[in-house]
Amino acid sequence: MTLSKAGALFRRGKDIVREEGMMPFIMRAFLFLLRFLKSSFFSYRNYYIYEKTLNEADEAMLTPRLPNVTLKIIYSSEELDKLIKEGYDFKLPNFKERFKKGALPFCIFVEQELAHVTWVALDETAKKEIDQLPFKVDFQKGEVCSGGSFTDPRYRGRGLLSYVYSYIFPYLAEQGIRKDKFSIHEGNIVSQKAHAKFNPTITGKVRYLRLLWWEFWKKKPMKETKQQ
Repeated sequence: MTLSKAGALFRRGKDIVREEGMMPFIMRAFLFLLRFLKSSFFSYRNYYIYEKTLNEADEAMLTPRLPNVTLKIIYSSEELDKLIKEGYDFKLPNFKERFKKGALPFCIFVEQELAHVTWVALDETAKKEIDQLPFKVDFQKGEVCSGGSFTDPRYRGRGLLSYVYSYIFPYLAEQGIRKDKFSIHEGNIVSQKAHAKFNPTITGKVRYLRLLWWEFWKKKPMKETKQQ
């Protein structure tokens, strides 16, 4: 864990103690520790690999089921600092680190509170920050990787993932990007349904195993099919 992540977690802990009390903080800290230990030593999961061929004429902006929503793309550290000074909330512990590594955040705010973020990686360094599965993305030939999506639990079920991707896909097409590649855990039905609205192609299924610092993965090619 980096110092920046530890600092962000410490600040978040202080907020929980102040707003909810000591017992909720202790319970959350205990659950976080269990998840951290499990994810640090062992991980075994199955994923689908997707790709979306981009055409700026294909998509139209969807409407989120939530009032007072603002969508912002943050391009520079100066812009991020300005938003923070204006009172925008970026409490996610890995937000600044991903941003510094070059991942481009597409943020949805409810007033000034971060309700959702999805990241786009324009190079391999940024990709490792948002999706560590080693599937090939040819950045030199107009491909990118998206992912690392997070929705605040209070705003889930409001269509924010679909809403942000209905903006991301035509935006990338306008920048000359040809294809977006991403992975979705096989058990993440909500995300699969959200992406199905955009008719992506499933190109393979991956079995991913991490044991301590060793990583193993096997991709099973699939006959390219459109997700229904």
